Amino acid sequence: MRIALYSPEIPPCPGGVSDHTLVLARALAAGGADVAVLASRGDPELFAPIPCCAGVRPNRRLAEGLTRAGASWVVVQYVPFLFARHGIAPSLVAGLLAARRAGVRIALFIHEPFVPFTRLPWLVTGVLQRVQLLALLRLADRVYTAVPNWQRFLRRWTPRATPVHLVPVGATLPPSVLSREDARRRMGLEGTAVAIGVFSPSASGFLADWVVAAHSASRDTRVRWVLFGRGSEALAARLVGGQVSALGELPPSAAADTMRAMDVALAPYVDGLTLRRTAAMLAVAHGVATVSSSGPLFDPQLLALAAIAPDAGAFATEVTRLVEDAEHRREIAARTAGFEELASVRVLARVLIADLGERA
Repeated sequence: MRIALYSPEIPPCPGGVSDHTLVLARALAAGGADVAVLASRGDPELFAPIPCCAGVRPNRRLAEGLTRAGASWVVVQYVPFLFARHGIAPSLVAGLLAARRAGVRIALFIHEPFVPFTRLPWLVTGVLQRVQLLALLRLADRVYTAVPNWQRFLRRWTPRATPVHLVPVGATLPPSVLSREDARRRMGLEGTAVAIGVFSPSASGFLADWVVAAHSASRDTRVRWVLFGRGSEALAARLVGGQVSALGELPPSAAADTMRAMDVALAPYVDGLTLRRTAAMLAVAHGVATVSSSGPLFDPQLLALAAIAPDAGAFATEVTRLVEDAEHRREIAARTAGFEELASVRVLARVLIADLGERA
């Protein structure tokens, strides 16, 4: 049985789904799966020795690519806007219908289902994206998502015989190979410094105002604010005073090394912390005391991994306490030990290997 992963973009194309396709492919291969990768854009050499083919567009020719790859299953990395500018891609539906007719079974990983009706243009595109998702769900043999609320409505939209599973995305960057001491030394962090990391603050739904509030409440001169990833420069411009470093976008290994050096990580989102928030999962994977938020999509099981705040004031209070109280930092950091069994990409790989293998 060969499992093919399909994403329109793979590295070096920037983006969480692009990065996730690489780490998931490696996790599947490490777990003993026969895996291949297909994409429209990116560098297949980055996946070696895993077979990878670029130039495969989401249309009827997708079925030909899957057949040439010898795929028994295709796992589609689904975010509407990856497949079309406005997130409406009828050619993807046609391509997967052709793949199904060619004998390839279809699994959908729903990273994001559709846009909410919160903007005027989305009143139209949101309807069409919902129709598109419904058509894809009718074609699928398996459906996966990382958000409990999405699992519940996908269950209602999906044929009864098709399983809908809640699974983690994991961290989309490989972990740092450095020790915490070496990582801090490379960044010039002296022993008494308390490093607060904010990774990828331009992510959809990131609550930058909460970080600004936490920064304004901070009075401890030991604090070093380290912003890295997309959007870090824009957020740094809003943090007036104190020691603030904006590192911008970094190579994967450098981003992981930076996270390894942190004492506290801030990852608040308007919809709440879920297993799809890869920036938060990178912090947890590195054993960093992480503070996030509750919200309409919040996954309560993640209280086992991070501190959760309901509003900006409580968030700032928690950050201040973590800075001032080393024992509290150790307590929150200790929660991250549950990452491997709850939120790692290896958990997802094991689920896919077992689940798709049953249906081979």
